[in-house]
Amino acid sequence: MTEATFTQVQAQSVWTNYISKVEGLCTALDHRQKADILAEIKAHLLESYIQFDVGDEESRISAAIAKLGQPEDFVPLWVEERLLEAVQPGATTRNLYFLLRSNALKGVQQFLFSMIAGFGYLLSFYFFIMAALKVFFPQNIGLYLSPTGIPFLGYVDADEFTEILGYWLVPIGLMSAILLHYVITHMVRRWVSRFRHTNSEGE
Repeated sequence: MTEATFTQVQAQSVWTNYISKVEGLCTALDHRQKADILAEIKAHLLESYIQFDVGDEESRISAAIAKLGQPEDFVPLWVEERLLEAVQPGATTRNLYFLLRSNALKGVQQFLFSMIAGFGYLLSFYFFIMAALKVFFPQNIGLYLSPTGIPFLGYVDADEFTEILGYWLVPIGLMSAILLHYVITHMVRRWVSRFRHTNSEGE
């Protein structure tokens, strides 16, 4: 049982306000992740509420909340843990975005790392798009050499550019996108864990 119904209006209000704060701190998560955190917190509160069997409902639920702590003191860490767990090959762009954004706001080093990782993901996406578009626009999409010898990956509409890969761009581009995404995702998991470990030692 993870829902509570109180006879005292004040107790119900205390419960509702607390759960609302938790929900507000979980906006970065998807529905399942958010539901997991809410269920766990409600279970902790109700367990403590049952243990505090002396006093009225309001005092008992307030004591349970005091034991667990205010949401802003621990829920952000739980949210980051859920996002970190979700950062693996195939992770949703939404999870990656919120994880990088949350770390970018924690310091200069984290900000620079988040920018580099974000650029890497964009580059991976660009490789994937170019490989896919090559199938539909074979004469204009590719890896080219400009008249000055500078390589260029993208769309061209001029005869002076020399194509290098031809249709090999499709498998090479797809493999590069997948490999780059995997490497950056692995790097994100390691560095975010390192940042969290460093911060916990500092505290």
